[in-house]
Amino acid sequence: MNKNNYERLSEITVKSQEELDMIPLDFKGLIYIEFGTHYSKAIVKHNYYYCVVAQKNSSVEAWDNSSVVARENSSVVARENSSVEAWDNSSVEARENSSVVARENSSVEAWENSSVEARENSSVVARENSSVEAWENSFVKALGNSSVVALGNSSVVALENSSVVAWENSSVVAQKNSSVEAWDNSFVKALGNSSVVARGNVQVFDYLQNAKIQISGNARIVYNPKTIHEFMDFYGIKHTKTKAVFYKAVRKDSNGVLRSNYIDYFTYEIGKFKTEDCCTDVDRDCSYGIHISHLNWALEFGKDWNNLAILEIETKIADIILPKQSDGKIRTPKIKVLREIPLEECGAFGKILAKKRKRQ
Repeated sequence: MNKNNYERLSEITVKSQEELDMIPLDFKGLIYIEFGTHYSKAIVKHNYYYCVVAQKNSSVEAWDNSSVVARENSSVVARENSSVEAWDNSSVEARENSSVVARENSSVEAWENSSVEARENSSVVARENSSVEAWENSFVKALGNSSVVALGNSSVVALENSSVVAWENSSVVAQKNSSVEAWDNSFVKALGNSSVVARGNVQVFDYLQNAKIQISGNARIVYNPKTIHEFMDFYGIKHTKTKAVFYKAVRKDSNGVLRSNYIDYFTYEIGKFKTEDCCTDVDRDCSYGIHISHLNWALEFGKDWNNLAILEIETKIADIILPKQSDGKIRTPKIKVLREIPLEECGAFGKILAKKRKRQ
């Protein structure tokens, strides 16, 4: 195809590296890539007039100052000073000085000095010296010396020497030597040798009571509940004098059978009781018994399942075993399954998961 032919086109779809390399650098149309595999990626080496769009199941490696938009189930490795905008279910590996904007359900793994802006339901794993700005309902796992600014309803797990500044309604789990500066209505769960500076209306959960925490303003420190009534008050569990309502994440198979994630043959029926031997040792966080939790714990536990079902469970308060280091989960020997709750009725987190499921 000669230059005159390219000048007549407003877009072109390429299905081989040869076709991509033939496109003139001054081509003023859209370029769609529909080729490349994990072992033989499409290579984008130039900065064209418009961003190159990787779509379908294409696999692309972006170099130099190139610019790529990743859509559908495409995957991109961004290197040097390249920039990527990720949409749909696309995945990006960002390296060197590359920059990525992640949207919808896209996922990014950031390395070296790369920078990521995470929005909507995107997820990011930040490593080395990478930096992330997390918005909306995005999720970030920060490792190495990475740094994160968390806003909106974003959530961050901070590990190693990572640092996080949390704003608005964001939530952070701080572990190892990570450091967090928390503002507004953000929530921090502090573990290990993490250090937290909390301001505004921040709530810091000192899980093991050995984190380094500084508070000011209306910020406060809370500790692990020591009794089941403290636990129910802390997590807002509905209860009477003798019974309480908890939740359980299970898998719903193609026949509508509600199955345990841990033991496939262990099933649940709406309106029926379920009984199981239960470990009474409170020093054991996870042991045999029927495990139930507060609603957000159940949603978090099953968030990556495409067959998640949330059950509303009733149990006797006197039967509950509360482990000393419970992170929101308890166990009991006997439950009654009240109903399956639609994800849309499970708060903001449940609505996000319901929306994600519809897109799958």
